Amino acid sequence: MNELELKNVNPGGYFTAPVYLDEKYVLLSPETPLPEELLTRIQEWGFRSLLTEGEVTDQAPDSSGAELAGEAPLLSYQTDLKEQERLREAREFYHRMLQYTEQLFTDFVSRNDLSAREVSEQIKHLIEIVRQRRKFILRLTEMESGKQNYVVEHSVKTAILAVAVGNTMKLPVHKLIELGTAALLHEIGMVRLPPQLYMAQQQLTPQEKKAITAHTILGFKVLKQFSFPMSVCLAVLECREKPDGNGYPRGLTDEKISLYAKVIAVCGSFAALTSQRPFRPAYPAHASILELLKDRGKAYDETVLRALVVTVSIYPIGSYVLLENGARGMVVDTNTEDARAPNVRVLSGPDGRVYSDPPTVATTDAEHHIARALTAAETEDLNRRR
Repeated sequence: MNELELKNVNPGGYFTAPVYLDEKYVLLSPETPLPEELLTRIQEWGFRSLLTEGEVTDQAPDSSGAELAGEAPLLSYQTDLKEQERLREAREFYHRMLQYTEQLFTDFVSRNDLSAREVSEQIKHLIEIVRQRRKFILRLTEMESGKQNYVVEHSVKTAILAVAVGNTMKLPVHKLIELGTAALLHEIGMVRLPPQLYMAQQQLTPQEKKAITAHTILGFKVLKQFSFPMSVCLAVLECREKPDGNGYPRGLTDEKISLYAKVIAVCGSFAALTSQRPFRPAYPAHASILELLKDRGKAYDETVLRALVVTVSIYPIGSYVLLENGARGMVVDTNTEDARAPNVRVLSGPDGRVYSDPPTVATTDAEHHIARALTAAETEDLNRRR
């Protein structure tokens, strides 16, 4: 591949082959001229050259090269509007899920109405969204509304994560439906308890914590009453069990805990850690992953934890990170081949200047390796300057 120095490239020209910003990301397809605005932005991003197997020309080539360009991911300049639209769609779906779940719980409390068939249909839709919009719907740190009560929002986040992890584990569709159903309803027993327990604005006392452990048994009985599959009922009953036997309500050990319950335990804990509560701020996503990994094999199943890491990466989607070259950005997609090297949208350069049109880079490149996660204060400062 030829390297073209930017100082020798004039705006408005065409290329006879796709143009790459690095070895992975396509910048332009052959039928697209190089705008002066884009050339300026590339220089702002700190790049000094472009890669291509073709040559510069004054005339647009035929469209045959466009198919080749379509095989690789495009740089954010060309995909930003489309990605913004997909993120908007994911957010709208997330808020519809919140509204649906809130109404579901309200109907259960007020009318003792809970339809297994209706919930299954909603989960089928969720499965499709997770498959089609995975990297957008998993940006859960950007989704939090704060308008619904914690149980509703927690249930929706857990269901999204559980379906995504189940997909990573290659569960068949009928099992994904059962898993998603159990995850969405794993807190249904909470609403049988006094509201001051599950709506607490402060940390619970030891006595209150003991009282709240009844929710898994209550949830099991509720779902059994409404003829949910026994696999779903057991998942709700066992979602607070731990592989080392120190969970509740029955103190089951690893091999006796159902797979769905193990997935819900991991996804529910990650969702809880990354959510803001009245008595504590949200943990950064990267720190939350590390917290879970500390308890692998004890509080959480190791296989499920690995699947979560593959699904969201060590630096989960939505995390803010510092790159080795001093640039700062946000993780926007995972890398299935290396959970430590997700794709990052670079928001500010090594000099601290905020980019008006941020590029997306693969952190497998040495220059763009992730050095560490940004602190809460650094993240707040970056977002304030954007």
